[in-house]
Amino acid sequence: MAHAFKVRIEEVRVPAPDHVELIVQSPELAEALPGQFCHVLTPGMLRRPISFSRLERSGGRAGLLVQVVGSGTRWMAERQAGECLDVLGPLGRGFEAPAADRPWLLVGGGVGIPPVFAAAETWGGAFAPSLHVVLGARFKDYLIMAEDFRTLGIEPVLATDDGSVGHRGTVIPAVEDWVAQHPDGQVMACGPTPMLAAVSRAAASLTGAVQLALEQRMGCGIGACLACVVPAEPIGAEGPRYRRVCTDGPVFRREELVF
Repeated sequence: MAHAFKVRIEEVRVPAPDHVELIVQSPELAEALPGQFCHVLTPGMLRRPISFSRLERSGGRAGLLVQVVGSGTRWMAERQAGECLDVLGPLGRGFEAPAADRPWLLVGGGVGIPPVFAAAETWGGAFAPSLHVVLGARFKDYLIMAEDFRTLGIEPVLATDDGSVGHRGTVIPAVEDWVAQHPDGQVMACGPTPMLAAVSRAAASLTGAVQLALEQRMGCGIGACLACVVPAEPIGAEGPRYRRVCTDGPVFRREELVF
């Protein structure tokens, strides 16, 4: 259930250039799930949707990791420990807990990495050594949270567009290799839409669930404005139906989406 409330910033971290992670606390965050988000009030008309990068549900602590791309995210990046944020949340449909009897792959691209880290932190302990992680970004400095995965005992497979670290290119070759070796596997992924479309195609043969967390601009965050709709199944005579990313997602099963 979503609430409007204040969160207190307990710590400010800088994991990469132009990226800031705010560690916040509020009792209302004890309800949050990986894949959900908060809508953060910033100066101006619209809130900013920020996914949870880590969750400590028992203590009501969470991470909100932002990349500075405009005035709203720059304002968030300038906040200091001890200040409070006005948020609406937890919002949206998060990831479903992974099936314990299937190998598990997490795929994160750019600012889509934080939600999959929250999933690994929440459920990963039950999956060693059957949990694998693939992370991608444009270049080394934007490959955030790789060290956080290592603190969980997970060595991620890395890919960068420019080859500055890991495989040169996208995450998809690593995803295809994993799928070929784990036909009964399950996948959770978050990142740019082209990456998610490619992951969906690569994982089409899997017998386990494939869950995709979309990144989308939003207005209200509660399903009223319809600014974040995406095409979805089923496709009828008049074309695809549409789903709201803010309330029907951000996490969807691959079979629900039309790319």
